[in-house]
Amino acid sequence: MKKIFVVLPAIAVVFFLITGFQAENPKPLVVANPEANLTYPEDIQKIIDKSCFGCHNVDAQNDKSKKKLMWDMLPELSKAKIVATLGDIADAIGENEMPPEKFLEKYPDKALTEDEAKKLKEWAESTAEEMMK
Repeated sequence: MKKIFVVLPAIAVVFFLITGFQAENPKPLVVANPEANLTYPEDIQKIIDKSCFGCHNVDAQNDKSKKKLMWDMLPELSKAKIVATLGDIADAIGENEMPPEKFLEKYPDKALTEDEAKKLKEWAESTAEEMMK
């Protein structure tokens, strides 16, 4: 009987240690969809980091932006959804909708240059085309 009183607290300590460590890292692990094989070239990643990722990621505060697009979750989507999303990205960039003007009033350093907009749009279009083959 005494063994139970020794073992139970030890099990409880181990349990709390394990769950405590998990609570410190609440971010879900991103596991890419191997079928989609979506990667971000370094120059594209820099553009995304500068002008897009702040609003379009799992940890972003703006729910509307997160519903539209989450760059960190994009590789997990099905191939068809990735292609559709890349098309939406290319359209939004082409129509100068992103980043939005209201946002740029507060953060003008996040604006896309013409070259960055062109690169990001071309990458989205060419990646979508390649994925449809």
